[in-house]
Amino acid sequence: MSSAADPSPVSHPSPTGRNETPTPNAGRLDDWEAHLCAPFTGRKVICAFEVLAGMTGLVDLVQRWGAQRPLLIADGFGTGPLPDTADADVLVLEPPAVDSVTEEVRARLSPEQRLTSQVIAAVKHYDPEGEALWWLNPIPHNSPLLGRAVWGGRPSHQVTLEDKLLTDDLLADIDAPKVGSVNARATYDDLTTATEHLLSFTSGTQAVWAGDSRDGINGGADYVRWIQTPEQAQEAADFFARHCDQVRVSPFLEGVPCSIHGIVLPDGVVVLRPVELAILRDVRQGRFVEAGMGTTWEPPPQDTRAMRELARSFGLNLQRRFAYRGGFGLDGVLTAEGFRVTELNPRFSGGLTRLARCAPKAQLQLVHLNALVGRDVGRSANEIEAEALHPLEAKRFQEAVGWSDALHTMETQTVPVRVVSGRLEAISQRADPTEERSIGSVLCGPSSVGTFVRLVPSAADPPSDTTEPIPLRAAELAILLLDFTDRTWDTQFGPLTAAPGVATRWGPVV
Repeated sequence: MSSAADPSPVSHPSPTGRNETPTPNAGRLDDWEAHLCAPFTGRKVICAFEVLAGMTGLVDLVQRWGAQRPLLIADGFGTGPLPDTADADVLVLEPPAVDSVTEEVRARLSPEQRLTSQVIAAVKHYDPEGEALWWLNPIPHNSPLLGRAVWGGRPSHQVTLEDKLLTDDLLADIDAPKVGSVNARATYDDLTTATEHLLSFTSGTQAVWAGDSRDGINGGADYVRWIQTPEQAQEAADFFARHCDQVRVSPFLEGVPCSIHGIVLPDGVVVLRPVELAILRDVRQGRFVEAGMGTTWEPPPQDTRAMRELARSFGLNLQRRFAYRGGFGLDGVLTAEGFRVTELNPRFSGGLTRLARCAPKAQLQLVHLNALVGRDVGRSANEIEAEALHPLEAKRFQEAVGWSDALHTMETQTVPVRVVSGRLEAISQRADPTEERSIGSVLCGPSSVGTFVRLVPSAADPPSDTTEPIPLRAAELAILLLDFTDRTWDTQFGPLTAAPGVATRWGPVV
């Protein structure tokens, strides 16, 4: 393995090694998967600009699809299991210096700026013929790099849809219920005037401000503020004045944060099931903390139907107006009046990634990748949707994670945990995890913004006689995780709360 601090060349297999022929797995694919992965079969693949731990699954995939031995160009090591260097060439770079998730996202938006002399040399050494495919994360544009085609990413015109100020116009196209927001200049006077005017037409007393994409797309709720007090308004206005031209002002919505996802294809939209978003509330700071997601939470059936119908109409409108193709997600809040959209994620988002893992036979990731480049996906949208929905209902998941900029760690630690009196507690290394009824392990390790933490569930279900049940909602599980990491490593997430469920009616959804 080579790193940014190590001038030695990237290791390469011998000319007669397994990278010269497709892997044996390629012969065990069904006809549809073989069709979808054909662009990878027998090809060299360059997976780039993610943490190395995030590439472990990619190595397994390209092996399955019969690709040659990949080259991994990683932004640091990250947290979690790393790929086996027997399976890939690896170059580990110094990760971009960032202070927030937004800065990390923006660094990924421009991969052409990461093509240093070291990266160029590694690519030429690995692929002197210039025939390899790049595999990039869903955020950047998918223009060719170093003369080689890019899979992943997205067309540039889809990147522009990241601007949160466009959401209401897109909802108006399909006559969908809107939050009732207004856009204001990023000054204290304009923002407070807009807020007072907006709230005068509602029964609310609190607002949410979300900044535009003047300096690039943003993420991690970095450009979102929950305005409850004049002091929070002043602090938020100062922030937005430095970073934005305009700010979206919306009433605060009570209810469970959630999302609905789709994949736009030429003949329709593949629409999936709702996903709870573990967006926690920091009341003191007036901030929201993104801490995972899950599908163990179940909206009322009529709300689920309404969310899916909305996603289908929204996807068809994206196709009609922007020739959109591939995955997207609609984030919002399930209020007492129904689902209200707060933003569009015009990409194969984290929620889609997790759903795809729960429905592997639906090949959602490959369908998305093929759709992006205009390649026939081999099945209709209706067929793919039907293939996905049953396993998504049968296999639920919870994911609890967190990013802390208060702690900078260089090594990954793993701590088995159990639930005791409504809190996570560490299990002694000398104890029998079965006897202690472990629910999983907490990982704490390096991240570009400081430290990343994650609760990894046990491979087996917890014993049926466990006296402390695991929370049903991902948000409640995330609170347990971040409380544990605060007590164990001083990650300083602080007191956080989960949004209450308020959608309990069974009448018509509006």
